[in-house]
Amino acid sequence: MKTEIIKIQFWMAVVVMIIIFIPFSLLAQQGELRTEEIYSVLPARSLNNLYQGITLPQNPGLAINNWSSAHQDSYCSESVGLSGPVSSRLKYIKQHNPYGFTPIMACNSVNQMIGVSLSRLDRVFRLIVFDEDLHILTSNKTANYIPGLFGGGYFYLNNEDNAVVGRVNKIACYPTANVEAKSEVYELSPIWTSQDIIEMVTGSSTGNSIYSTMPVWDDENHNLYWCLISGSYDPTPPGKLKSHAYIAVIKIVPDRGKADGCTTTLIDAMPLINQWNNNTLAVDEKNAYFVTNGLNPDGVCNEGYLYSVAFDEQTGKIVVKWKYSYENSGILNPGMGNIGSGTTPTLMDDSKGNKLVSIGDNAYPRMNVIVVNCEDGSLVSQTPVFSEMRSADEASLIGVNNRIAAENNFGHIWVPGSSQNVENEPGMTMIQIYPSNTSNPAETIWEDKKTCFFGMSMLCRESGIIFAYTGDWYDDISVTEGALHYVSAIDSWNGRTIWRIPVGRGEPNTHHYGGLYFDRKGDLYVGAMDYLVSIKNNAK
Repeated sequence: MKTEIIKIQFWMAVVVMIIIFIPFSLLAQQGELRTEEIYSVLPARSLNNLYQGITLPQNPGLAINNWSSAHQDSYCSESVGLSGPVSSRLKYIKQHNPYGFTPIMACNSVNQMIGVSLSRLDRVFRLIVFDEDLHILTSNKTANYIPGLFGGGYFYLNNEDNAVVGRVNKIACYPTANVEAKSEVYELSPIWTSQDIIEMVTGSSTGNSIYSTMPVWDDENHNLYWCLISGSYDPTPPGKLKSHAYIAVIKIVPDRGKADGCTTTLIDAMPLINQWNNNTLAVDEKNAYFVTNGLNPDGVCNEGYLYSVAFDEQTGKIVVKWKYSYENSGILNPGMGNIGSGTTPTLMDDSKGNKLVSIGDNAYPRMNVIVVNCEDGSLVSQTPVFSEMRSADEASLIGVNNRIAAENNFGHIWVPGSSQNVENEPGMTMIQIYPSNTSNPAETIWEDKKTCFFGMSMLCRESGIIFAYTGDWYDDISVTEGALHYVSAIDSWNGRTIWRIPVGRGEPNTHHYGGLYFDRKGDLYVGAMDYLVSIKNNAK
């Protein structure tokens, strides 16, 4: 009898322990969904800030510079007129994002963040809106992921702070200017959705996709859109072009009387024969700039072009201003998404009236940072960067006032479901351009040969700090669990790292090729594969 009582007491204790353990287990899991930390760091200030007070021209069809698009402005400068998180006490927040990886963000005037997330589970793009504490307010399915392309992931905020999103075949505009917070995540109804642009341009609704779109700068009514249609290429040997790229101008006029809320008209489209695209547009007051990869007459993928095109409103035609042929080795380097340039064109103005555009090429044995005159397409400078046979840039260049920062992405491998267990080739280089000096048009100012980079680094012009997503394979755990990832603050003057704040280890905490973004207060936001991350100033 005594033995039975002991047994009963034992199993009752087990049941109680299970009852107690389950809630604590759930709480532990919930704790993993959100992390908040306070960090005391050195204030992030440049020893010699060359960018303070610089402003960039404003595309009238976009939301205000700093908060409008993937590359921060229509010039694709990868810079903002802000200081960023530069105080000595910073608040770090990491929040699980059930909708996946959010590589691109923008911010509306009421300080809500907007992004497009890509889920690893169902391979779907969703437009999300979240508040400054990373609480998600809305989520809308916008497109299915197309392997090998990021078409569907690009969007921008227009001059009313509404999100204009590429949806593979269509463009849609969502009301993101001031999103109401409700008890649950909900969907927004589009203000308008265009007709099938791919069918308008190519004659078929299949076989191609919209890669990105930007407003035509000098359009007074803001109804004209540059549309870059990607084309596609299968790099599997021997390689095969599946469809040609196009550049098009589309007119979309909002009309509540229409079923889709607008009328859509194809104004003009220009085929880019034997070429395809995996980068977005830069747009200035007169022209649009984009880069393609291409086939030579023998069908070998070792060509590529940087274009400047204009829209002639009188004739309604797209006009090629110039086309620059860059070096393309024909090699798909690890870390690159395509055979050719991996960078969106970056536009730069200087005080002497020089207007330049810059890209990275795909030369062998070292990639070059190419700078071209915007007026006539002539080469200004060609600077080899990083290590021989281990150089690639898929992240776009920082370019402001004749200074260019390029980062090395060689070896950055994105294999869904697994962590990268071998380090990237490290490197960031700062280059000064001298447009009038034909004998020495470019000078390398500094090189960081230690830091490994994961996405588009961003320059805060008011502090002179480059904020970057970096990684470190410093211990044996990295071999099986991947790098420890950080947000790093780097002095643009000399390349020194001022601080690093750890985000986490392995694939859930990895960032691939997107950027770092800022709200109206200057706080930083970035998306990891499974999380939203923020670093805020002046933590108490």
